[in-house]
Amino acid sequence: MTSSNPASEIARIAEPLEGVADAAQWKGRIISVYDASSGRLPYFIFQPAAAAPGADPVLAIHGWTRNAAEHAFRLASYAEEKGVVLIAPLFSKSAHKHYQRLEMREGETCPADALDRMLIDVSHRFGIDTSKINLFGFSGGAQFAHRYTLMRPSRVNRLVLMAAGWFTMPDPKTAYPLGLATSEVLADRSLDIEGLIARPTRVLVGGRDIDRDASLKTGKRIDKVQGYTRVERAQNWASAMQDAAKRHGIEADIDFHIIKKAKHDFGRCVQKHQLGDLIFDWLIPNQEGAEQ
Repeated sequence: MTSSNPASEIARIAEPLEGVADAAQWKGRIISVYDASSGRLPYFIFQPAAAAPGADPVLAIHGWTRNAAEHAFRLASYAEEKGVVLIAPLFSKSAHKHYQRLEMREGETCPADALDRMLIDVSHRFGIDTSKINLFGFSGGAQFAHRYTLMRPSRVNRLVLMAAGWFTMPDPKTAYPLGLATSEVLADRSLDIEGLIARPTRVLVGGRDIDRDASLKTGKRIDKVQGYTRVERAQNWASAMQDAAKRHGIEADIDFHIIKKAKHDFGRCVQKHQLGDLIFDWLIPNQEGAEQ
């Protein structure tokens, strides 16, 4: 599911998915919005039958396979249960090859700006308040989500990061995107580490997500600083963020969780390892505050 055309992607994924017996019922309720002439991000949107008052929309950011439609279909039932709008943007390889890094490259629109324009379209087109959002990202989507929050912390309410290949560490001496220091690809944009620390963040990784494949950034420097596998890197980033919170005098709410038997597979994580519950229970806490 790597197509950059939402219409064709929906046509393929609207057939019943393994482990999603009710996928067909969402076909008419998940809308694809794609306007090539506008230059805006294509996206999929699901609106619950009964919206919970005051619930901020949930954005699900895909990984490098760009399976935005799968995110929408697999997570729709959880959004319905919580009464929250679900939006799955699609960063095409042609327009945003390195979207997860939020780098400014010649000839490319900043991915953060692209998402902001998409959210404006959602607001105008559907009358949905997108001034605040909850962010979930899988793999490259988790990279995007925490870097977007570094740049737009006031817009993000809560975060779930699953299976990021690598992170921007809270290190002011290392150049972005590995750290927070200014760099050519950061350009004139600023990063707000205190804003990121202050956002309640759940960090998830599969206990069997230990392959060093082509999708994982490797090298002596990053292996030494962040770890050898996604498991080590997630754990080290969560720990580094806790240390940064202490330095900045902020009481951080960072929850680190290893999903014991999970590998690097979004669909199976939802189907077999309760990823949907882990996402939505954190992003949309119940009134009793069970996920504090």
